[in-house]
Amino acid sequence: MFKLKGTFGKRTIGIAGGKATVDGVDELLKGLARIDRKHGTVSQIFDASRIAGRGHLLHAARLALIAQAMGWNFASSLNIELACWVAGERQIDRAFGKVGVRKGGMTVAVLTIGKTRSAVKRAQADVLRELRIERDDNVVEFVPKKIAALLKVFSIPKRELEMADIRKLVLERIALLSLQR
Repeated sequence: MFKLKGTFGKRTIGIAGGKATVDGVDELLKGLARIDRKHGTVSQIFDASRIAGRGHLLHAARLALIAQAMGWNFASSLNIELACWVAGERQIDRAFGKVGVRKGGMTVAVLTIGKTRSAVKRAQADVLRELRIERDDNVVEFVPKKIAALLKVFSIPKRELEMADIRKLVLERIALLSLQR
């Protein structure tokens, strides 16, 4: 669990990873929304193979919260806004295409935002249980085998790896989204 403070007030961020079999993306997202309504949280689920570590998700969550608080948001709901920032993409469909879940077996990262630690903890426990995600937080972490996918998803030329670590390059792409208002 992480605490964030800013123009948006105070928020608790929970990040969980795991392995899941997605039978239907719409059903999965509806289940996520139902759990969020129950706990007063906001959650989004991502393809963990396209996440450059916890810092990637935290950076995107912070920028999404700031954008919403300042009225600079791209989407009307925070869970959609999160997808845009995690993908570094203004277009919602493109954002989900880059970092969203797909039908079939995959590793997933679940990002949950709430006002209290207990609400986030309960929401994440329900998400993992009800959406049948086998918890494995290691899938969220950066590992070198993610580099090829990250280069492609974030349109990073391979030569840029000579100048900076891939994780920093992904964070830079996300930060550049704030200039596209």
